[in-house]
Formats: sequence, structure tokens, C-alpha cells
Amino acid sequence: MAHDRLKVGIIGFGAMGKMHADQIAYLDHVEIVSVVETFPDNRIAAEKYFNNQGTVVYEDLTVALEASVLDGWIVTSSTKSHIAITKQLLEYGASVLLEKPIGESLESAKSLSNLLKKDPSKLMLGHILLWSKEFLAFKSVVEQAGSLYSMSCARNRSADHRVRYPGESPISLIMVHDLYMVHNLMAGKEPKKFSAQIRNHQLGGMDLALGQLGWENNEFASFVAHFLVPEGLPEEVNADQISAWGDDWMAKMTFGKGEIEFHSRGNSRVIAIDPPTRLGATNYFDDALRSEQECFFEVIKSKASIPLGATYEDACQIQGWVDTFNSLTQDRGAV
Repeated sequence: MAHDRLKVGIIGFGAMGKMHADQIAYLDHVEIVSVVETFPDNRIAAEKYFNNQGTVVYEDLTVALEASVLDGWIVTSSTKSHIAITKQLLEYGASVLLEKPIGESLESAKSLSNLLKKDPSKLMLGHILLWSKEFLAFKSVVEQAGSLYSMSCARNRSADHRVRYPGESPISLIMVHDLYMVHNLMAGKEPKKFSAQIRNHQLGGMDLALGQLGWENNEFASFVAHFLVPEGLPEEVNADQISAWGDDWMAKMTFGKGEIEFHSRGNSRVIAIDPPTRLGATNYFDDALRSEQECFFEVIKSKASIPLGATYEDACQIQGWVDTFNSLTQDRGAV
């Protein structure tokens, strides 16, 4: 490239946008040139965050695009804005890291297809768990253990999530994390069987979702995602879990503990996961986010390919699973 430092922009400066900015600050070869934020409070927060750093904060994406040509854009805006923003960026020829999910429906996601035919690497989906030391260690254990028969995933959130995210299904809001992981563990194979159920709260909204997937070789995955944890309980009560079973073995991991329980015939052990140690990224979340960013920047420089689970095709596939689950909860429950 003509310059040493990559110039990037961030669209959306809520919690996720700030997290991206926090991690990029530790990368000497990357600078944030532009931030686009339509909400006044977030825009003021961005202006304070980048005070005297040379970063320009815009309200309008078109103005930002016309002001300077950047190497890449990171989109962390609301899900409902993802498709329109990404479409505009791709039309400008930009490289895009879009935080999952790709959009609100598979139908809307397909509208990006023509813009990516020439160069699919222009769009990478961000899903932090795919770069997590914990998930990568769990995947390695599962792959070494042998045939995989069944997986079980649980996402536990406090009861106030139903009010904080009105109208949001636990499927789209939190179960989607586990769909990405299972997609990766199954090497992207498409399920043949789907079933899903939800619980509607008496005061409105949904607070529990269940889902099941089945593949042609008799593999299965089950999911539970809920907003049922009573408020005021210790943080570990909300911990997310993933388990896998195979031919005479099982593995279980609680996210955040840094260890995997592994059991097979006559053998039980705890496998420690190396803790993150990088400056500014000493927890698994920050470390995974930094790795996700570094992967995107290598893709921009044509030094890496987009990994499994982060391509446009993968995002559409998983959005299809979400759409099917949501449809089933409004219909007959299984297909």
C-alpha cells in the first residue's frame, strides 16, 4: 500500500464501536480516521473519545465517504441498519468488517450478493467467538476426540433483558452466538432437521427460546437461550456453556473459566486454556476482538483469507437458520 498505516473508519459508536476503538488503539499499524454516528448522544461520546486525535466524527455516511478513501470500515451499528450501510460501503468499493448478524432476514442479506460476486473478500462478518482462545481450544479438543454425535449450548441472561430489548427474540439476540459455533464445529454442513419453541411472557415479549438441529449423519445440536436469571445473582450464574458428546467421550466448557472438562472411558481431566496476555487484551473477549480485527486487516492487505464462519456465504447460511427458527416459533415448531 502507498502508506504504512491502515486507515479505517467505524460506523456506530455504541458499546461495540467503543470496544473496537479501544483495541485498535493498541495497534501501531492502524489508525481510525473517521467515525459515523447518527445518534446525538453517541456522537458526542465519540467526539470526546477522539478529542485531539485527528479523527473526524460524522453524522452522515455519504459525507464521510466523500471526505476520504479508507482501507476499511468496521460496522457496529444496529442490526436493522446493517444491510443499507454495508450496501453503500460496497458500492464505494470499500472493504467491510460487519459485526454479526448480517441483517434482520436472509432475504435482505441476499441483496448484497451482486456486489460481492467480483470480490467476496470485500465483506467479512465479525463474530468474536470464532477467534476466542476458549472456543478454539474447545474445537481442538472435539476434533481430536473423534466422531461427534451431539452438542448442547446454553445462553443465560438476566430477566431485565426482556424489557431492555423489547420485541427481541432470544434466538436472534443471543442464541445466534451458539449457531455460529455449531456451524464451525460442523464444518459448515447444512442441517436437515429444524425445530424451535419460544415462551411468551405474560407482560409481553419473549424470555425463553429452545432450538434443535439435526444432520443427515445422525448428528444433533440443542440450544437454550433465555432471559430468566433473577437479578442480583453472581456473574458466574449467567455464564454460557457448550458441551459435546461423541463415541465414548464428552467435553464441557463454561465460558470465562479458562478450562475444559473432558471425560472418556477411564479418563477424566481438566484441560487448562492459555490465558490472554496481550497488553490491553487480558480477558478472552478483548483478546478475541483484537484477533478478529487483526484478521480483517490481514484480509485487507491480501495476506489472509476470510475464515470459516466469517464469509458472506456463511452469514447467509446462519441467517437462514435464525429465520427458520423464528418462523417455526410462529408456526408448527418443526420441519
